Amino acid sequence: MGVNVRAHDLKHRRHQEQEACVADAASLAAMYLYGDVLEAVVERVPASDLAATARVSREWLRAVRAALRRRPRRLPWLVVHLQARGGRRCAAAYDPCAGAWIAVPARRRHAAPSHVRLVRGARGDRVCALSLAGLDVAADPLGTAACVALRAPAVWRVDPVFAAVGDRVVALGGACGLALADGQDAAAVEVHEAGGGWAACDPMPDELRDSAAATWLSAAATDRRVYLVERTTGWASWFDPESRRWGPVRRLGPDPAVTTWGVAPGRAGAAGEERILLFGAKRADKEAECTVVVLAWEVDGDTLEVEQAPSSASSDAMPTEFSERLFPRGDIDDDDEDDEHDLLSIGLCGNASGGYVYNAAEPANGAVLYELREEEGKANTAVARWEWVPCAPAVQAEPLARAILACSPMGLDELATAVAAGGPH
Repeated sequence: MGVNVRAHDLKHRRHQEQEACVADAASLAAMYLYGDVLEAVVERVPASDLAATARVSREWLRAVRAALRRRPRRLPWLVVHLQARGGRRCAAAYDPCAGAWIAVPARRRHAAPSHVRLVRGARGDRVCALSLAGLDVAADPLGTAACVALRAPAVWRVDPVFAAVGDRVVALGGACGLALADGQDAAAVEVHEAGGGWAACDPMPDELRDSAAATWLSAAATDRRVYLVERTTGWASWFDPESRRWGPVRRLGPDPAVTTWGVAPGRAGAAGEERILLFGAKRADKEAECTVVVLAWEVDGDTLEVEQAPSSASSDAMPTEFSERLFPRGDIDDDDEDDEHDLLSIGLCGNASGGYVYNAAEPANGAVLYELREEEGKANTAVARWEWVPCAPAVQAEPLARAILACSPMGLDELATAVAAGGPH
């Protein structure tokens, strides 16, 4: 009995000593880490820990803000929203600076889980849930904060493209043909004004009418417009929700061998004009080392004219080791090669700083980060570097779940929300 009591006392004393060491370490950190030294340390802290670092004291909060101003972390985070069986949802976020995934705790089940979709936005993508009762848009990139409730569009849609341009939300196409009333169009476009309701606009151009659904359209949202590209044909146009007009319609085909297209926001031009980044994937020659070649072009946002071809420099072609991992070589017979040729599906999410390319048919294969050059003139290419992003552990743990990939800048407020919801893992 005495031995047991003595062992308990030793364990309790050891625990007190550990707590004292932690307290001493915190006091020593506050004593010796200040000013430039503190800022230099904070610059090396992973983004997932910045929210906790900023809560230590006011001086540490100022150090975090100063470090972010001096060395802004411009690349967006990759966010994967998973919808499993029974409506259970969770998310994971990839920090491109630390090269690590952060797990976000499971959220409450939504009222209409089968209609969870994505709202593309220049300030970050958001998940949303569409039902007959309304449109609920997540208020933060991770979907942990309360949703913003909007009325449902006048036209009932099952596969629409949603985009946020400024303070406006745009719904394009995706209407249910069986539920259309007299005078309604399957390619209908509606704009929701802040503080108002939905207003009908001109429908999609004829070249996009047969593919007026999110399944067949790649979309990118900027501060001024929504850009749409038909995934298989390359037909493209843009919509301005402020003036409620469509831009030119053009078939983007810089490489006729490309079988799948995708679009993402690009870097701004010298005079501030908008650009978009066009990605294309094609099957490589039989003698090539990889099965798929992924290329990128810069496109003028006003005229939709291709500004440069990736063949002028190799950096606008994805490295073969990355494209091979996105689209791995399978055991395909020669007779089935033509059928497999049409199964390529490229997915994109990004902003004016960079983004992510992934296999839309197999998001569990991983993704590829691309970073855009900040300044023109230093090189004749838009992409500065490529980097492999492994699959999120949450996706591997839920192989049958539906994965929605998005990207967004991540600030202290968003990170603090994630930490408050359960903390990073």
